[in-house]
Amino acid sequence: MGSKEKKSTIKFQKSKLKGVVKRRKEVNKFKRQIIKRQLRRGAPTDPNQGEEEGLKKVETEVDDTPQVNTEDYFCNFVIDAEESLDLDEDEEEDLNVLDTFEAILDPEQNITAEGLDEDEEMEEEEESEDEDEDEEDEYESEEDEEDNDEEQEIGDSDDESEIVTMAMLNEWSAAALKKSPVAWKKMLLAFRSIVRSDEDKPKQFTYRVESSKVYTKLIRNTLMAAYPILSQHIYFLKKEKYPGKTKNWPKLEKVIQLFFNNCVRFLRELSQDDIIQYVLEQLEPCTLYLGCFPKISREYLRVLLDRWSDVALSEETRSHCYKAIKHFATTAIDANRKNYMPNVLKGIYLVFANRATKINQTSLPVIQNMLEEAGDIYTVDPRLSYEHANVYVRQLADHLKKAKKSQTVESFKQIYTWQFISCLDFWASVVASTCDPSVGESSPMQAIVHPLVEVCLHTIRLNPTAQFLPLRIHVVRTLTGLIDSTGYYIPLAPYLFEILSSDIFKGNPAQDDLPEFDWDLHLKTPKSYLQSKNYQDSVYNMMYDCLVDFYACLGLSIAFPELAIPAIDKLKEYTIKMKGTRFVKSIRSLIEKMITHKNYIEQKRAPIEYTPNRLEEANAFLRTTDFETTPLGNFLKKRNQQKQ
Repeated sequence: MGSKEKKSTIKFQKSKLKGVVKRRKEVNKFKRQIIKRQLRRGAPTDPNQGEEEGLKKVETEVDDTPQVNTEDYFCNFVIDAEESLDLDEDEEEDLNVLDTFEAILDPEQNITAEGLDEDEEMEEEEESEDEDEDEEDEYESEEDEEDNDEEQEIGDSDDESEIVTMAMLNEWSAAALKKSPVAWKKMLLAFRSIVRSDEDKPKQFTYRVESSKVYTKLIRNTLMAAYPILSQHIYFLKKEKYPGKTKNWPKLEKVIQLFFNNCVRFLRELSQDDIIQYVLEQLEPCTLYLGCFPKISREYLRVLLDRWSDVALSEETRSHCYKAIKHFATTAIDANRKNYMPNVLKGIYLVFANRATKINQTSLPVIQNMLEEAGDIYTVDPRLSYEHANVYVRQLADHLKKAKKSQTVESFKQIYTWQFISCLDFWASVVASTCDPSVGESSPMQAIVHPLVEVCLHTIRLNPTAQFLPLRIHVVRTLTGLIDSTGYYIPLAPYLFEILSSDIFKGNPAQDDLPEFDWDLHLKTPKSYLQSKNYQDSVYNMMYDCLVDFYACLGLSIAFPELAIPAIDKLKEYTIKMKGTRFVKSIRSLIEKMITHKNYIEQKRAPIEYTPNRLEEANAFLRTTDFETTPLGNFLKKRNQQKQ
């Protein structure tokens, strides 16, 4: 028996060895075929090379992926208060070339002329109204102006600059109606003196402006005449879109550089909303010339980002700044025929991260507007947006990993800050905008969803103490918004039910006089709120709203009954644990609504015949149904109305 067993095992081993050898031959044959295909597609060949060297060569070509230089993604786009702009110096002599150009009046282009006429009419009407309303005040102001002019003439006897009067400006403006480059030159000289007059180094200017009315009108007419005059001498032929290749560009380059230099400086120093809006409106058609000046383009973008994030400006002005940023990103092109979208995407995120270090009642609406507009700008080029999002989300993940490894108070403080949480909000807003299922297209940004959700969930678990409950709820609300916008499922129910099990609901705290807790302004609960009835009610209401919102996002899903059953059982347990408290009634009401909605979905899906593996049909389930007509949707609508 022993010899037979030995023979059978030897026979088995031989047959097994034959199979191994056969498989190896097949694998080697397959590898040789791959090498031949790669070589036929253009890979360099060497007849003396062996097959193994060829295989290694192909593998190195496949693995040779471009390395991302992360330092390029962390440039400085923030302008400090005392920082001077990095702009090349310009001189008045740069404008002398305008004397060699003549006006070319196109009868079809009357926009500038009409605009200047309306400007003069508006000012004449304002002056006449002022005269009718209060003649005595005007006479007094005229006397004061005369006295001031006399004093300034005495004090500025050494200044050889010519004072720009309203008569001179009207003469220039009349010539600008006919698109005269010479008239625009004089207006540019006066405009430059306005912008550069406050600099530390004193300079001699051809003109100077001392009247507020002349100041306002000069700025308006200089900017309004810029594009019509430039466009008649810088015109594009065929498919060329780069201004640097046009006929008259070498002559006018210094002129345009001086114009943009002073516009950028002027825009940075402005604080009046109406003037900022007007400057941006007039600069919009000139943006296509900016790409030829990389240094000015960078500073222009930095100034726009600074204005866009300025809390002191109005919402309308910040909206104008965002439109200017978006227009600049898509219109201006550099010498390589590439737009400035990469710089804009970097700047938008880095300036937002810099501004979101503190959240209060003043900065909160600004941060929220920035989030909405950031989501919009990242939809322009989803592929480029993915490249940037991949770098920045990985950076957030690296910070979180370091904090989890060290497990120190200092490491927790670096993560549990408004800046880190606001950056999560930023990318959640971007993903929600770029991965909207209603668009019907697959976006490269979908690859960011999983790492972003992982960072958010690990942030919640990092330090789950009672005092940081507002932070965890903030992240849960962010992820709930992401579910609502993209349709992705994120399991948030355990984090919400965990709140009901916390020590906050143990005991019956006494009534207090504390103001209502504001969840939008806190990441950490103040100690005075921890044992208060006000905070206990606020936590319950917030948890309740988050729970309703989470299941409302899944309310039209074909799998809602399977998702709702564990939640209903969990809520029933809490009705027993919290028996006798003021929260039981609302929990029972939520249980009833979820059971009703579960039965509604089961009734709607009963007639269907397809299986769960047919995702297209499953995703189309109740797609045309209005959620507010469903039991859970109607419940959510009434609850929102009660809050208002």
